[in-house]
Amino acid sequence: MSRRRVLQGSAVTTVLTTAGCLGETLTAGDSSSGDGESTSTDGGTTDSDESAALEDELRPLIDDYLDAAAAEDTETIATRTHGSSPLHPEGWEEAGWEFQGDAYEDVDGYEIERVIEDAAVEDVLELATADFWFENDELATAIGSNDIAIVEVASDDLAAEELDVWVFVTEGNAWKVFLIGTEDETPEDPTEAFKEPIEDEENDVVAGIDWEFDQDNLGEETEWARVHLTDSPGVDADTVRIESTIAGTEIEFYNDEHGDLSSTWAGASGSVELNPDGDQIVVTAIDGDDERIVHRQHYEP
Repeated sequence: MSRRRVLQGSAVTTVLTTAGCLGETLTAGDSSSGDGESTSTDGGTTDSDESAALEDELRPLIDDYLDAAAAEDTETIATRTHGSSPLHPEGWEEAGWEFQGDAYEDVDGYEIERVIEDAAVEDVLELATADFWFENDELATAIGSNDIAIVEVASDDLAAEELDVWVFVTEGNAWKVFLIGTEDETPEDPTEAFKEPIEDEENDVVAGIDWEFDQDNLGEETEWARVHLTDSPGVDADTVRIESTIAGTEIEFYNDEHGDLSSTWAGASGSVELNPDGDQIVVTAIDGDDERIVHRQHYEP
């Protein structure tokens, strides 16, 4: 699951996109994760040796996970995923979520930039997705006394999907995928990233925003806003995108007049997570290749 969590508003089933589709085009790049020499002066083992050995152990797990995602093979994904991980298929399949593995069909390779051995829970919490899945001490409880390793992956496509940091946790004597995400790059002062407000004065798209919205089961300590779209659109748009640019949550509602089911974004409502220290909601109307921001509003607690 990337930091930018996309929910298709008109979908019949909630779709969880965790990893992607690499197919047979996946080629692991040759890289070294250690900065030191490979051997010590007396021929003994160095930290670089141990890091390289761990990289060699974890690389096949990444390959297997991505290949399984490409094939939408949830059984294999389950065997490669830690039982306490929010990415484990058992949990989200029971909730009626559907795995979608076609997001990475154009990815043709990756390299391992760095392997962090003996990582700590605090290191995992630096991932942008960690606080979405875990609150308070839940992460420490889920990991327990197991070993943690973090792998930073270099790939333009993986980075674009914010899946360039992989967390592995031992289960028994085996390493398992625990979390996939990206480093949290939230600015210390979110207002520095704010752009000039834009008001949908005629309510062509946005009917209003509920800043006091409290969504059940989405985190007691998480701030949310609910954006209500107008019942009477004043613009031509196939899709309306709602996003919180600091927290990085995105929802899209779209018109679909094909198939057995039809849908429209008019009258829809969507909830987005807010960074508690400040955020901005941006609403974009999309008509074919034309994208136009129709509303931008700041959240300043």
